[in-house]
Amino acid sequence: MSFTIVASFAAGPHAAAIPLLEGAGCMVRQIPAEARAWTPELIADYAPTADAWLGTFPGLKLPRQVLERSERARLVVSSIIGTDFIDVAAASKLGILVAHGAMAENFDGMAEAGVMLIAALRKALPGKIAALAEGRWKPAPAGRMVKGATIGIIGFGRIGQGVARRLQGWDCDIIAHDPYLGAEKAVAAGAELVSLEALLERSDVVVMLVTLTEETRHLIDAAAIARMKPNAHLINIGRGGCVDEAALLAALDEGRLAGAAIDTWETEPLPADHPLRRHPKVIATGHVVGHSEELYARIPEVAAENMLRGLRGLDPLHIRNPDALPAWHARMARLAA
Repeated sequence: MSFTIVASFAAGPHAAAIPLLEGAGCMVRQIPAEARAWTPELIADYAPTADAWLGTFPGLKLPRQVLERSERARLVVSSIIGTDFIDVAAASKLGILVAHGAMAENFDGMAEAGVMLIAALRKALPGKIAALAEGRWKPAPAGRMVKGATIGIIGFGRIGQGVARRLQGWDCDIIAHDPYLGAEKAVAAGAELVSLEALLERSDVVVMLVTLTEETRHLIDAAAIARMKPNAHLINIGRGGCVDEAALLAALDEGRLAGAAIDTWETEPLPADHPLRRHPKVIATGHVVGHSEELYARIPEVAAENMLRGLRGLDPLHIRNPDALPAWHARMARLAA
């Protein structure tokens, strides 16, 4: 298989896909790690040679102007589940398929992390850890039980439903908001589907699991936080930018929220001086909270398999833009002619 793949990765296990692809006969060209903007020279060097694109493209993204210059490109493969760095709409219009790392280890790991953070916040774990670190044996904040709490999940896809299923037997009420989901599906996963306003007003813990779009940017802002209970907790393990971090900081400092857990941030990597990074009411992690050795082992395998299947004209394992399949098949036929 003689194809040229252009790759750009963030730190992590992603680059382990390269030897798998080279072993299948592909040539992989890596964009210099220091590149942080698409210059005309960079586009001219890489786009016309790309039979496919692979990676997470930190600092660069994959915008329309690059995809339009990729006359030979069959597909784009994101090694992670996220595709917000790719102009998926432009790819679909061009007949370029977008595949991503939507493996079970990703969804299951994030669902486990969601339940872990719900319990940690309800049990006042940050305050208990801080008390011991400060030399106090007791007293420490008592926290509250998960039993009897109302857990609100915003974005009730595979991860949200996984959180709900894992909370069965905890004797808590689960409500969800997702404008793209039917009530029957929510009920089947053990949740009641409600409006966003009702979820904010009723929840003891709000879990954000939405992707970042113009619709969801700052979905949780000062007005949304004002609707929440004064002793509620907020968890964002979806995408940074969906929570207005300045509004969250103000609410925590003023005692209008009991605490938060944040894994995804408006600016990544998170600046060293970010006020939420070491906030006493916050569990802060660096976009890794659901990661596991099992996931890291699967990321390169799934990325390579998605890529090789797509280059051979077979549907990848996990497709982000399935509506583009007819245009993709037409593009593949044109490129093979």
